[in-house]
Amino acid sequence: MQIAHSKPSLTLKDWEALKEVFKNGMIAEGEIVREFEEAVAKYLEMQGGVATSTGTLALFLALKALDVSSGDEVIIPTYVCRSVLDAVNYTGATPVLCDVGEDWCMNVETVKPLVTNRTKAIIVVHIFGISADVEALSKLGIPIIEDCAQSFGGTLKGKKLGTFGEMCVCSFHATKLFTSGEGGMVLTSNSKLLNKLRELKYGRNSLYKIRYFFPMTNIQAILGLRQLKRINEFIAKRRKISEIYFSSFNDLPMQLPWNVRTRSIFFRFPIRVKGNFEEIKNNFHKFGIHIRRGVDKLLHDILGWDARYFPSAVKLFNQTISIPIYPALKDYEIEHIVTVTRQIFSNF
Repeated sequence: MQIAHSKPSLTLKDWEALKEVFKNGMIAEGEIVREFEEAVAKYLEMQGGVATSTGTLALFLALKALDVSSGDEVIIPTYVCRSVLDAVNYTGATPVLCDVGEDWCMNVETVKPLVTNRTKAIIVVHIFGISADVEALSKLGIPIIEDCAQSFGGTLKGKKLGTFGEMCVCSFHATKLFTSGEGGMVLTSNSKLLNKLRELKYGRNSLYKIRYFFPMTNIQAILGLRQLKRINEFIAKRRKISEIYFSSFNDLPMQLPWNVRTRSIFFRFPIRVKGNFEEIKNNFHKFGIHIRRGVDKLLHDILGWDARYFPSAVKLFNQTISIPIYPALKDYEIEHIVTVTRQIFSNF
């Protein structure tokens, strides 16, 4: 038995939808992409969206819409995947890294001291499906881009994540909450920003400017449309598995994510443990279960910055493991994960 850390939930209905696109022959970006943009915007209760080839490029487009460029600063957490850093660097702006709190998220305390007159944007990352305190961060008066790559469908105080800032970005990579294979989208309820996003992607006939045409194909969009219909089902399954984990591991020598239990849709189920990660990973691998760290590497390590400025992120990086939690898991696989986890940590 081999249980992947992440895996998409695909059905024959997804395949049937793909075959329809192949039959009509229009496989490049077209009307189906428009339908997908409208469907995602409707679900998030936003005015509109612009689809892109990847989530990274969606974030780049959002930054360009805010006129972020060389000489500007953009605040991002060090505890996040490097794609966020890449998007900032594409613009020529300076990434400013902040620490995170005990909930793996950036917050006002970690961000406010870094705000300067050069700060052009804050990218608020709702990591692992956990809602960051974007309301408080919005009060700093800096434009907010919400990164919902791992939190699509999550809410904060009854309001959809992604709707608090000027814009939000989504990723539809194969391992995300729902998938189009690859692809991303930037969305907003600001009509001026929406028009600017479309202009940035498609250009204008009246005046030549560089455009950033990062197309999504109809093949991707039709899969995304099919998957979007199941997003509530996907989230419900993730929460169901999380409750199994909470009840099954409560007596083990580990720190379960109780502090985010009501704020997460459990894109990940982060567990804090003591011990050597490679040893723990190898123990799981012996039983055919693939686990990961919360993130592969902290951004300040990639950039060679002093770790002393990011004590919480460093601690979380060293302690956090992520076990499989996704809708495609079968009941017997969940049981195997529970049994193996108990066996490993009961003897740890």
